[in-house]
Amino acid sequence: MSQAKNIIQMVVMLTVVLLLSGCDTLLKGDGVVDVKGQYFDLANRSVAVVVSMSDFTEFNHPNAKEMITNEMTRRIMSNVPGVTATSPKEILAWQKENAYWATRPPSALIKQLKVERLILVEIGEYRTHEPGDRHVLRGVISASVHVVEAEAADPDNFGASFTKNVMYPEPGESKIGRVGDSEELIEVRTQIRFCESAAGVFYDHQIVR
Repeated sequence: MSQAKNIIQMVVMLTVVLLLSGCDTLLKGDGVVDVKGQYFDLANRSVAVVVSMSDFTEFNHPNAKEMITNEMTRRIMSNVPGVTATSPKEILAWQKENAYWATRPPSALIKQLKVERLILVEIGEYRTHEPGDRHVLRGVISASVHVVEAEAADPDNFGASFTKNVMYPEPGESKIGRVGDSEELIEVRTQIRFCESAAGVFYDHQIVR
């Protein structure tokens, strides 16, 4: 019970830091890199961000889907002009009420959610330590990010797809991968880095390392 309370307190603390700092505080380093967006047709459109992951991942990381849904939606709304997004709370409730939603074709999902653009985030690899060694903390998230376009002749054929693979800390990133960091902190930082990269395909931005 005490461990769960500590995790909740840590997440709350990090959320406050993120809101105040625009998420750069946790990623601050020596360099600033300009990154060009790759898909700009979310502007002035209605959007829903839907995250899927395996039952195994969701069981072992019960807060991951909510955090990534919230953070990706927040970043898109903060950086894409004129976009409106279905609230993460509504999306997460819809997923619970429709347990087999992932078996349905994208065309049916976007119609049910009543948006112009559906962003499907399909998480594959998700871990917080090196395989086979829980003492070596390193977060990894790999995912496919698909865009479904409501007005397409065939909405089941994605309008765009991107592959995202992030790691925290990366090799040589010793300044922020300190010994003593908790697994929960490594996980949150990896989630932030993933959302920065995955949401960033929809707008020009800078990353700080």
